[in-house]
Amino acid sequence: VVSTQSTVSSGINAEYGNDKCAVYHQVMKRFWPTAQRDFVYESHKEKLEHDGPQPDWIVCNVSTEHPDAKADLYCRAEVEIVFYCKTIVEGDPTSRDNVKCRIFYSSYINPGGWVPLSAVKAVAVREYPKFLKMIGQFAQDHVKDQKIEF
Repeated sequence: VVSTQSTVSSGINAEYGNDKCAVYHQVMKRFWPTAQRDFVYESHKEKLEHDGPQPDWIVCNVSTEHPDAKADLYCRAEVEIVFYCKTIVEGDPTSRDNVKCRIFYSSYINPGGWVPLSAVKAVAVREYPKFLKMIGQFAQDHVKDQKIEF
């Protein structure tokens, strides 16, 4: 599991369906006064071809169950996440300086169990900007030495 979040304590790749689909189990850090939580989700990525010169990408994460991720160890949270990346090229497409990515991110997270609303808001306000910054840096670091491919 590639963790781009400071709230993730540990994670495993529970199962790979193919190069586009996998099941992940992530255990979150405990935030007092709540119980420690985990997520089990299926992640599917897809390259979206269209009339434009560059494809777009979409990643959908949806909660699921998996026999290797027992539900009795933590408070099980649920997620529905859509991460859509639109590639934009301004000028020469062979230069990384001209290739940009517009990101659309939507998430529904049910923390499960009891969590004070003030705690949910505090974590969201603190972690959401960190997540966006980290995912952007992760993407840049991941592709900086790779050939540009569309």
